[in-house]
Amino acid sequence: MTLRKAVPARAKDAPPGKKRTREAKKPPPYLYGPIPDDTFGTKDDPRDPHGPQAPNLIPTVRFDYLVNNPDLYTAAATLPGPSPVGRRPHFPPVVYLIYLCSISVFGSARSTASHFQHEDWWEPVRSAIRTHLGDEAADGLKPTGPTRSNWNHYFRRYLKPAHDKIREISSDLWIEQALAHGMLCDNDKRTSRVRPARHQVLHGDATVAKPPSGHSEHETVDERTGEIRRHRVDEDAGVTVEGGGKLVYGNKFLSTAVRLANTPHSRVILALEAIRHKSLEEDPERESEGVALVEMVKHILTRVPSTKAVTYDAALRGRHRAPLIAKGLVVFTPQHEGVTPQSLLRHKDGTCAHDLYVAEARVCERHITVDGKTHYTPLPVEELEQRKGEKARFYHRITINCPVKTHTLRIRCDETDEDRQIDPKTKRQRFNRTEHLRQVPPSTPAGRRLKGFRQDSESIHSRFDQSYPHKRVPAYGARGALLIYLGYAWVNNSITRSLNAISS
Repeated sequence: MTLRKAVPARAKDAPPGKKRTREAKKPPPYLYGPIPDDTFGTKDDPRDPHGPQAPNLIPTVRFDYLVNNPDLYTAAATLPGPSPVGRRPHFPPVVYLIYLCSISVFGSARSTASHFQHEDWWEPVRSAIRTHLGDEAADGLKPTGPTRSNWNHYFRRYLKPAHDKIREISSDLWIEQALAHGMLCDNDKRTSRVRPARHQVLHGDATVAKPPSGHSEHETVDERTGEIRRHRVDEDAGVTVEGGGKLVYGNKFLSTAVRLANTPHSRVILALEAIRHKSLEEDPERESEGVALVEMVKHILTRVPSTKAVTYDAALRGRHRAPLIAKGLVVFTPQHEGVTPQSLLRHKDGTCAHDLYVAEARVCERHITVDGKTHYTPLPVEELEQRKGEKARFYHRITINCPVKTHTLRIRCDETDEDRQIDPKTKRQRFNRTEHLRQVPPSTPAGRRLKGFRQDSESIHSRFDQSYPHKRVPAYGARGALLIYLGYAWVNNSITRSLNAISS
């Protein structure tokens, strides 16, 4: 049997602003055997074919899909009407919701106002309102659309205070849309737990949205002239370290989505949330990334219990995966850097004794070589088994090819009662099983397939950033920026609705 050295942790990234250089990788203090062929696949398994390239859609087409989405008018019905006191809005709430979404088509509120003053863009809005709300609503509209002043008033006075309500109703409508497209539900095609169908897998990711101003101080002093310059600052924004060690200033948002396999323009964004990127003392109202994702997925499960799996990045740790696994989900994330092999148990059967460890996210047998080095042999997993109940349990049914006999045993890969006990010596949980042992190890063909699903979330945020000049979201504050993101999601989901079959 040929041996390979375990893949070491990645070298630390260079400081921001400097060219990243490759540092010499320190090899781990152990050897790691070859990955066996098992239920997670073989080295000869063909990869899933690439789907067709998505055709480019011009702004006119995207705008037409948006204003003709019937769900948009259902969501607008929950927005607050005019206040009995103070300045009254010049247009009904549905017009301002269309305006909000159109910012992600035209790039800014200023550009949207300019387009809505032109008949070629305002008439489709009037026509769509006539179709979905009737002649009376359409005839009551003004000859041209809202000005930027009209928009700023409604956005500040009505939309921001109602942002929780509109976000919740939007998420519920998006989940219903996904179900109508045949996503997140069982179908006639038989799939395994380790290879769920593409449309049965949630993928999520977080992004940092840059505010219109990159300044973090209200006043700066020109060192040469002494001039004091005043700047507008986003009070909710902060510095976040993204993947690769890149420092980004802005507000952090979380989203989950699902899509059909090999089908362009089929992604449905299901939920959005603003998450904490500062200390708990500075931002006590919002949840951390992992906690927010768990709550988001649990909410989706209440509506769609047939969801099979969730994919995310390494920010989702063992303590976050455990409650989702207990809900019956296969939760896939890459292995976090710095995780070391952990002792699992000693299996005894007659005269046989085998020391089992968890190394590189799977169960291995530990050996000591003739030169005194530690060697971990990955054990083949025959099946990922599930036991349903109030809390789901998952097992790896593994085999140990011993010279005496072949041993078969089941290893829990979800959190057990014994794992939760506090060690009196270390004052910590005895074994963080879901941190070390994965349902689907990342270094397997099945793991690489699920990793590809997660990377689809990167394109959501890439397109989101590219929708605005200089990749800066045109709104200050976490609530304002989240509303802009909500408008972007409506545009995305409207395109999906128009280009894919939907069942009633």
